[in-house]
Amino acid sequence: MSYIKNDFIIKVKRIYFLFIVIVLSIRSVSYGQDINYAGFGMEIKESHLPKGLKVGDKAPDFTGYDQMGRQVELKKLLKQGPIILFFYRGNWCPICNRYLKNYQDSLKVLTDQGFNVVAITPESIENVENTVKLHNLTFTVIYDCQEKIMKDYDLMFNVTKAYQDKIQSSFSIDIAKNNGRDSARLPVPATYIINKEGIIVAVQFDPDYKNRATVKWMLKNLGLAL
Repeated sequence: MSYIKNDFIIKVKRIYFLFIVIVLSIRSVSYGQDINYAGFGMEIKESHLPKGLKVGDKAPDFTGYDQMGRQVELKKLLKQGPIILFFYRGNWCPICNRYLKNYQDSLKVLTDQGFNVVAITPESIENVENTVKLHNLTFTVIYDCQEKIMKDYDLMFNVTKAYQDKIQSSFSIDIAKNNGRDSARLPVPATYIINKEGIIVAVQFDPDYKNRATVKWMLKNLGLAL
């Protein structure tokens, strides 16, 4: 009788565990469906939806040119120390502008911890120069001229026609022309903390461009890269 009772309990536990897994899976799928991709300007029809790299992934190496025209390589930067790498959409974006200013205001706090700060953007080199001057940025800003960095970090998406019209109406900006492109593409404005070995140790990724990594979040996670 004791054996039958124990066997019954084990079966009940297995069924309960399976039930929990199914519920969590349904919640996960529902959450993905609840994301208002179109509202954030992300084209979903016949288009890849970015998911971003994860903690533990190897950060893809890249080579680009900064606002001073200097060639920048991730692998060389990592020899100097860990990196905070983030992506922004353009100088037409008020949220990006506030975010860039916050980075500059907090830069010494971050660099004092031994970190380099690097920003990646799809906007043209001329607009990068304007952005740098506007906010007196002293950290590295790289123009993703081939859109390769955004692709490698799985952040790039096609911008909906409705969102392009909204930006044109609100700011008199053509996103494609602002980026020096024929088509409008943007990155999810994600933030990655990368250790000296090139491993991603912390990620802030949200399709909602209004949600960005705070300085508090960065300071909380910097120790993971040291």
